[in-house]
Amino acid sequence: MKAIARLVYSYYMSTPLTRALSIGGLALCAISLLVLTSLPQSEHMLSFAWAGQMAFFLGSALMPSMVGRLSQGHASHLLPHGRVKLLVSVMVTVAIVALPAGLLTPFAYVAGVSGKISDLTSNPKLLDFTIDLGLVIYTSSCILAGWLYLAMWFFTRQRNAAGFAKGLLVIVILIIAPARQLSEPNADTILNLQQLAVAWAVFGAGFLAWPRLKVIVSRWRPAGFMGSRAAAVGLSSGKQVDLILGTSNPWLFIAAQALPILILTRTGMSSAAIWLYFLTIFSTVTGAISGQAAERSRALWLRGGWSRTELFSEVERSFGRHNCFVLGVLLVTMVGIGSYANYPTALMAAGLPLLILGTALSTYLGLMLTRGLRWPEAAIGIAIMITLMAVPLLLDSQDTNLIAVIALEALLAVVALILRAIARRRWAQIDWTQCRPARLATARSA
Repeated sequence: MKAIARLVYSYYMSTPLTRALSIGGLALCAISLLVLTSLPQSEHMLSFAWAGQMAFFLGSALMPSMVGRLSQGHASHLLPHGRVKLLVSVMVTVAIVALPAGLLTPFAYVAGVSGKISDLTSNPKLLDFTIDLGLVIYTSSCILAGWLYLAMWFFTRQRNAAGFAKGLLVIVILIIAPARQLSEPNADTILNLQQLAVAWAVFGAGFLAWPRLKVIVSRWRPAGFMGSRAAAVGLSSGKQVDLILGTSNPWLFIAAQALPILILTRTGMSSAAIWLYFLTIFSTVTGAISGQAAERSRALWLRGGWSRTELFSEVERSFGRHNCFVLGVLLVTMVGIGSYANYPTALMAAGLPLLILGTALSTYLGLMLTRGLRWPEAAIGIAIMITLMAVPLLLDSQDTNLIAVIALEALLAVVALILRAIARRRWAQIDWTQCRPARLATARSA
């Protein structure tokens, strides 16, 4: 139990950034709970609760990466029940991160309906409904958190076309999963518990048996199958800059997008705003691969004989070529879907620049990471994602304010230019000892 508790504590408190997010999120949730239970008609304070929930979740964002590294280390094989303890720590983290939503939302509902939390003690039916509602929301939050952790693991751990495709498939599942009505809370709770039991049983069995499965797969894998250097060279036909940066073959990322888009088209999604929301996420993830540019650029600098400023220009052009291909397919997809479904012209006109801005912003934010992910970059990334996601919501409202949408997109364009200037200045003074891959840093510190 002590080992599991230490693991869970390290997921939330391992770095100053995650520690601040975890403590700040808990503080916001505590304030929201105090307000909801003491003031009448205080459902508007739920916004603070959602902000606290988001901060608390981001505080444990390093958990997938930490579990992946620990599970691949020798300690997980040597320590007694090492993988079992890691699995239990993941389950406990998911259960903890879903608590604020399951606790605060029912109180907000009661505050909005009756205005008094004290009615729970005098109205048994309201109390029963509130408990059922809390269980539904808590179990649903556990399912959602599990999928989000899985997507984060794919995007951060497998920073290649395979991880890109897997992460996008997880996002598709999250988007097309219908929001169930709360008319029968007990039935929904039972269904959620069944889904959790099946998902954790499958994941747990795969996680515990993975060392043996890995050996079996390696025996049956053909020599040179998608893993050898020859195979990598065969798939890459660009310059050495593109090869080292991982941008030599954009068609792998385009193919990774094709399957999720095909799944969405088969589900009969008719909302233009949801499509725009979905494609905006795709465009942002496309540019995010530039976050590994700094740690890979040292090999280019030693081989090319460029200055640091010239190296930045080469890296920028490489990611520009790669992202233009992937972004072009997204733009054509959006135009095709919009023409087929007769989406409003205003939404299409505002959506196309949004996809371009999503890729540009994530690309230059990734190029800024010459010293690892720190406070400024994390805050900027969160603000950018919130702003990007706000545009589809504005376009989906009944009274669409195009002036506000245009103003937001103009602001995002200015931010992209600022991020580029900051990235260029940082690359002029880049120090590769501060941006080396995390696995090398861990090995050296050990």
